[in-house]
Amino acid sequence: AVVSTQSTGDLIGRGFAVWSEFMNLTAVLMTLVELQTDPTVSLDVKKAIAQSGNIPATGNKERLAAAATVRAAYQACILIANQRPQQSINALSKEILTFKCDVEAGLSIQSSSSFPSSYHVILDKGRYPVYLLVQNVIEKTKSRELVPVLVKIVEIMLFCIDVEQFKTRTLSELIPSLTKNPLIDYCQAPQQVAVGSVEGLVHVFDIRSAKCTPLHCHSAPTSAVTFSSNGRALVTFSDGEGKVSIWQSSTGLLSLMSPGPLKLSRT
Repeated sequence: AVVSTQSTGDLIGRGFAVWSEFMNLTAVLMTLVELQTDPTVSLDVKKAIAQSGNIPATGNKERLAAAATVRAAYQACILIANQRPQQSINALSKEILTFKCDVEAGLSIQSSSSFPSSYHVILDKGRYPVYLLVQNVIEKTKSRELVPVLVKIVEIMLFCIDVEQFKTRTLSELIPSLTKNPLIDYCQAPQQVAVGSVEGLVHVFDIRSAKCTPLHCHSAPTSAVTFSSNGRALVTFSDGEGKVSIWQSSTGLLSLMSPGPLKLSRT
C-alpha cells in the first residue's frame, strides 16, 4: 500500500500536464498536503526532504517508508505547482479564505464534521507543507508572473507562519525570496506587511490581528511600496500613474501596540 501511494503520487506529479483536465486541482493538492502531515515523520526529516530531497537514515523500516511517502507527496506538489503556479495559488487561497471565515464564525477546527469543507483540518495540520509549496513557487516562478497573485501569496504565507516567530525574526528571515520584491515591504515596529497589486491597491496585513486593509492608492498598477524607517508612514508609487502617495496613521504615529488606520497624507 505504501509503495502504491508513492507511485501514485509520483505519477500524478510527473503526468499532471496530461491528466490535469480530468482532475480537480484543489483536491489533488489537498490530498498531497495531507500525505505530508504524517505525524510519524519528524519536522527535521521533512526539512531535510525539502532541502536536499534525501531521507535521513532512521534505522526503522516503517518510518523510512512513511518518510518516502512524504517525499513523494512533496515532490508531486512541487511539480504540479511549478506547472500551474497561479492556479495553485488561487486554489490554496480560496480554501484558506473559507477556513478563516469558518473559524471566525466559531466553528471548531478539531471536528471536521463542523466544517462544510473537508479540507479545513488538512489545512490546519498542513501549514508547513503549504509553506514549502508556496516558497518553491516564489523561487521557481518569474516575478512578473506572480504579480497577479502576489497578495494571495502573502496571505497564504502569513497563514502558515506562526505569529510568535515575528517577535524575534523579520519577514526577510522567514520568507527571504519574497522580500526581494519591490511590491512588498515589512515594518517590524507595528508588524505590518504592505503588498501592492495590479489593481492599484495596496493591501496592508496586520500580523497581530490577522486582518488585511486595502488602500485605494493608484489608478494604475502599483510599482513599489515602502514603510518609513520609523514605521510612521507608508509610501506607495505607481509608474503608470506617475504618482507617489504618502499614507500615515490617523494619529500621525503608528503605535507599537495598536496601529491606527492609515489615511492618505499627500501625493
